[in-house]
Amino acid sequence: MLRPRVPSVADLLFILVAPIKSIRGAVRLTQSDGDLAAHIRMGETILRLRHLPAHSLASYTAAADPLVVHAWLSEVIFALLYRAGGLALIATFTGIVIAGTHGLVLIFLRKRGVDPRWALIAALMSLALGASHWLARPHMFSIVGAAVTLFLLESERPGRELLFFPLFASWANLHGGWLFGLLLIAVYAAGDAVDALITGVWPDGIRRARRNALALLSAAAGTLVNPYGLVLHREVVSAVTSVSLADNIAEYTSPNFHEVTNLPFLISLLLAVVLLAVTTRRMPLKWLAVVVMTLFFALRSFRNIALFGVTAWPLIALHVARAWPSKKRFPWFNDFARLDTQSSIGWWSAPVAVLLLALGLNHGRIGNIPIIASGFDRETFPVTAVDSARRAGLTGRIFHPWVWGGYLMYAWPGAAIHVDPLKFSQTTMDSYVKIDGLRPGWQSLLDRWKVSTVIIKSDSPLARSLASERAWSIWYRDTTAIVFRRRANSYP
Repeated sequence: MLRPRVPSVADLLFILVAPIKSIRGAVRLTQSDGDLAAHIRMGETILRLRHLPAHSLASYTAAADPLVVHAWLSEVIFALLYRAGGLALIATFTGIVIAGTHGLVLIFLRKRGVDPRWALIAALMSLALGASHWLARPHMFSIVGAAVTLFLLESERPGRELLFFPLFASWANLHGGWLFGLLLIAVYAAGDAVDALITGVWPDGIRRARRNALALLSAAAGTLVNPYGLVLHREVVSAVTSVSLADNIAEYTSPNFHEVTNLPFLISLLLAVVLLAVTTRRMPLKWLAVVVMTLFFALRSFRNIALFGVTAWPLIALHVARAWPSKKRFPWFNDFARLDTQSSIGWWSAPVAVLLLALGLNHGRIGNIPIIASGFDRETFPVTAVDSARRAGLTGRIFHPWVWGGYLMYAWPGAAIHVDPLKFSQTTMDSYVKIDGLRPGWQSLLDRWKVSTVIIKSDSPLARSLASERAWSIWYRDTTAIVFRRRANSYP
């Protein structure tokens, strides 16, 4: 009778993290930028048309470019959640996924004999690393996919190679991060083969390398189960190797350690160096290769820090637990560690997840009391400005901040906008950077694209410049947005 009543360490992590992320972190999860709104619009379009659009839904600068909807399944999921409970249900769903993923990291460590106290600390560090990019966007499914891939690679379950096929078949339709998963499997296969050469333990090493090679083939075959075939692979590789994206999109840039959000990554790196330095055995080569690979990706783009947190960091924690030099155990919280051995996983997490989903389905309200924000924030997005423009029947092409593109796609269906965040066009990027940065010739670009409306942040440099241009007049203004309209007959 004791086991069901005692929450496991994994349950404690879940019932702590899921409500905090879902309720307190709802606005950040759903409104850090306008991308979620664009994904909802795309998902609604797919559900309505029952096929995948071949071109951008809104961007006049990318209208001629073919569109590969590489995250279509995620977008359908977000659209269905939005229909059922608005942003509140998306927030609770995301909070549950976040807590569940790091709960699985903890379970992974516990199943391999790691002390529950160290497992909890390691899982919380993994959560802190993932916090930089745990958002209600398709990328979240790649974080989950990377964690599950690691767990399967470390499993000795017979036939686990076959499980990679359905995993990657799903992943290939959820987000383009499946490429990272393939690299992870390839590193494991190569690491096992090289380890066999170095140690001379041929039969066991080659057996593991063969199993992981079969897993790689199974996963690669799974990625072909998508509406585009190999075209999807070309699109994903192109995005990953794009210099323009790396230079101009904030989340693709390298981490800035002067920013507070990147401090967990810096701390984890310093801690890893110290911990690995004092261990008594060398880390298995495939684990070390995963650490090096994921560290490279994380240093290249801070959006990949979350992937480091669910792959490299659990392996570092597992190695330290096995190779710690002293046999002396951690002397504090012994009762806490003892209780975990008497617990059953899920007895406490399941009801918390159900209650959160019920709250989300009620649009984040208990009675008439709003608990979770379920509408778009008027201080973050031009909610009132867009409502006013739509009621007035404004027509023509619109220029806007990049981060508002998704919201405009969602809130103003049919509007012709400059940036579609779901379609990275080089023409879009080049023209946007020039206009928004007030570089020489920016006025002529607005003329060239026949822009008739500019909706931008009230305090932006572009707003101040347009206010002094004779061709433009202020049509609307509030503390969030200002709307400029082109004067009649002002085209050159």
